[in-house]
Amino acid sequence: MSIQNMIAVILISLVSLLGVLLLLLLVVQNKMQGSNYQEQKRILAMMAQKPKDGRWLRFCESMYPYLLEIPVIRNMLLRIRSRLMIIHAGDENIVRGKAASITSLIIGLILIILIFSFILTSAWSTRFAIVLTSLYIGSFMSDMFIGRTEKQMLRGEAEMILDIRHEYHQTHRVRESIERSSERSKPIVAAHARKIAEILEAVDPEEELRIYYDVAPNRYMKQLAGVSYKISEYGDADVTKGEKSLYLQALGNIREEIHMDVSRRDRLDRMLAGIVFVAVSPVFMLEPMRKWSESQFPIVSNYYNSAWGLYSLILLYVIYIASFFALRVVKGLDGDAQAVQDEGKWLNRLLKFKWLYSIVDRVVPAEYEGTHFKVSQQLKDANSKLTLHAFYLQKFLFAVFLFIGTIVSQVYIHEHVKHNLVYPNQEIMTGGNQSSSQVLLSRERYEFEVALVNEILAKNMKQEEIVPLVIERIQGNNTFLPYDLDRNKYALQISKQVSEYRNEYYRWYELIIAFFLAVVSYQLPNLIMTIKKQMRMWEMQNEVDGFNTIVMMLSRIPSITVYEIIEWFHRYSYIFNDQLLRCTLDYEAGAWQALENLKDDARFIPLERLADRLQVAAELIPVKDAFDDMEIERSFAMEQRKEYYEKMVTNKSTIGNFIGFVPLSATFALYLLIPFVYLAFQQLGELTTVTNTM
Repeated sequence: MSIQNMIAVILISLVSLLGVLLLLLLVVQNKMQGSNYQEQKRILAMMAQKPKDGRWLRFCESMYPYLLEIPVIRNMLLRIRSRLMIIHAGDENIVRGKAASITSLIIGLILIILIFSFILTSAWSTRFAIVLTSLYIGSFMSDMFIGRTEKQMLRGEAEMILDIRHEYHQTHRVRESIERSSERSKPIVAAHARKIAEILEAVDPEEELRIYYDVAPNRYMKQLAGVSYKISEYGDADVTKGEKSLYLQALGNIREEIHMDVSRRDRLDRMLAGIVFVAVSPVFMLEPMRKWSESQFPIVSNYYNSAWGLYSLILLYVIYIASFFALRVVKGLDGDAQAVQDEGKWLNRLLKFKWLYSIVDRVVPAEYEGTHFKVSQQLKDANSKLTLHAFYLQKFLFAVFLFIGTIVSQVYIHEHVKHNLVYPNQEIMTGGNQSSSQVLLSRERYEFEVALVNEILAKNMKQEEIVPLVIERIQGNNTFLPYDLDRNKYALQISKQVSEYRNEYYRWYELIIAFFLAVVSYQLPNLIMTIKKQMRMWEMQNEVDGFNTIVMMLSRIPSITVYEIIEWFHRYSYIFNDQLLRCTLDYEAGAWQALENLKDDARFIPLERLADRLQVAAELIPVKDAFDDMEIERSFAMEQRKEYYEKMVTNKSTIGNFIGFVPLSATFALYLLIPFVYLAFQQLGELTTVTNTM
């Protein structure tokens, strides 16, 4: 069956299916308009309903133990579980069900992609690329599902804070307000609200609060728990004297922070929607594009099977991999705490081998060298948890793997070209718009030439001995050769083919190229850290703005100290986490010097200005006086913050869209445009030869 007939059958089937579905729709709508259906609908609405996804989650929960037994799927399942465990406050049943649900959906998507890859493509290299791409799509889908859950939690937190405000107006009791609001809140945030209420009535609330900080789903829930404890412990402002409620003002600030964060996430997701699928689509287009080109213009097969064609294919795969990783960095928002925590784990395991550690230790610069300080600062700026030894091991592995990969690719390309010289594409050599009799003759000629070339190579004949042998062989085998064939020219063509085969060997400058690429790849981790630093720079201002909001909440509490404010910063922080931890550890030795070290470590002007105020509040004036003007400047600061967020999202979306379309553009340029240019030059050369002979 031809392709046209297959397409016609598919279209007819789809139209028939559409007609059946429309008929069923009309029947269902007719029944829905009846009085019996409306009465049943009214009765069902009055009854308690189970969640729509309850049955699916229960099924996935039952599948959870079985998924744990599968090695590769186990790692994926546990990683998703660890992220969901924080969001759902340790609710084992929900976490198991949702983790298994997300894992099952990802596995199903990967299997569907793999089935289509084996049906639509025949090249194993393309199939392997599609397998890796499907794994990347699976990780992206995992991030998308969990990101959607995180946004649901943020919206639920905003609604819960509004309920807490309403209850606090009536009761003026923190714990009771949180307990009552948890009854009306969404399940995803109600569990955290009940935990906070339990902390407030615990025997040692400070210890329970510290434990909760380690498992809180986000910085806003930490703020809510901390503010609730402070107010319940030390009391609120005296509203009867006309003072503003500290707790209500803090709740308003937290809710405003959540709204801005949700808006920022929504805008970034909306502006980068679908860009990942645009980036991965060229992987599925390579094989169909090549088959179409070779079917329409058979001569381009020579380019695809040449060294340049194979190098362009490898370059395309390198572009795909680089684009995929770059998109993960650009789409990341405020960082993935789990990814940062797992960073360098396998490198540290490799460093446990003493012989490998001794090799890396020789490369790592000594502490007194300038390079040591420079690389350490680069790792800090990129918020990387890698040690110096792990970082240099990563650089070493990059260089070694690329060196070996380049040599293997070069040897493979030589062998592939040699094989193609002996065994050209049979479908192209014997196909085309020929009659059946001509196809048979072409196949006989193809088999004769392959056998002849193999015989010459097996005998290791000299170049001058080839032409007489070819002329001798075609003496009695001219039934499949044209009558007007120039035998000498044909023999020279075979001789040239053998010469090209013998000239296809590994050359010394290819080893130099491999070594040069290894040297370049040795610097790739530095480039990755530079990119991470730039991405981190866009998040720094967001975090410092959050610090300002915390200061405005805490500075009005009479018993607050600078040390407690820094502790709050540390709990809230993701970017400046290490610098603030060092500041809290050094604080007992001297507040002023600890904050000076914080400014030196952070090297970010907005944070340095905030640290200046903290220094003054620590030794010269009360905390309230040091930050008395922040409330006045709040409206202007919020306008600036919105403008900054808009600029940040625009920059990220611009870079993300550019990176997302790079694979598609590179595929059309390297795998479609250049082959057609090659075809044009080949035809131009043939036209020039014909013109010269006239």
